[in-house]
Amino acid sequence: MGPLRDIGAIAGLGAFLGVAVLALLYFSQARDVRRLRDWAGRAPERDAEDVEATSGLAAERAEEIRTMEEERRRREEAVEAERKVTADRDARRKRRAAGLPEQTRLERLRSWISGGIGGRASQGRYVALAAAGVVVVGVAAALVATQLVGKGGSGSGSKQGVLKPSQVQVDVLNGTNPPVNGLAGLISDRLESEGYHTGHVGNSSNAFSESVVMFKRGYRPEAKMAASKLRIARVRLLSAAIRNDTRTGDPVVVIVGQDKSHFTG
Repeated sequence: MGPLRDIGAIAGLGAFLGVAVLALLYFSQARDVRRLRDWAGRAPERDAEDVEATSGLAAERAEEIRTMEEERRRREEAVEAERKVTADRDARRKRRAAGLPEQTRLERLRSWISGGIGGRASQGRYVALAAAGVVVVGVAAALVATQLVGKGGSGSGSKQGVLKPSQVQVDVLNGTNPPVNGLAGLISDRLESEGYHTGHVGNSSNAFSESVVMFKRGYRPEAKMAASKLRIARVRLLSAAIRNDTRTGDPVVVIVGQDKSHFTG
């Protein structure tokens, strides 16, 4: 029995070591599999990075080619101009050596046309263009002034140059939090006493610490007039949230904020 016990102990020790080695191999394999999965999961990101890098390199290369082409064209133009100047200088030198005028009659005629008639024609064109520019600017200014004066408080703007409160339809929203009961009604009564027509009177879905008058595009003068009557400094373009709160389509909306919570009319 003694040898059998020794053999059993050695076999048990060997089995324990084998299990430990297998466990280590298993955990190592699991770690490698996880890394492979992470690497495979980032494949779209790597593709996007590669595409972006390739696009950037292609754009840089195209810009370099365009710059090189422009530089080559400028060099060719400079060489051609220099060649022409050299040829003209040699021709004049030869004519002087032969006792002839430096320029032929045809060259003198061309020079006179370009410097005389051509110069005067060019100046005339500049004057005509300047006059046309002044006329265009004047007409544009007149149109803008007409449009500004023609906007008013009705559905498509006032037809009169002087705004009147009776031409403006105003909604009033209570933007205090917690809501001050009756505040929007007091503001509405104040506007009606000034001659305005008030539409929807209710609460705003958002709280406002400072009162503001909002307007539909094209109704800024009407909004500024109402804000002046209520001593409200802020005038802004109508937002989608306030438009949803009123749902009337009126061009001007007064949102009473916390700064007017003690308003008494």
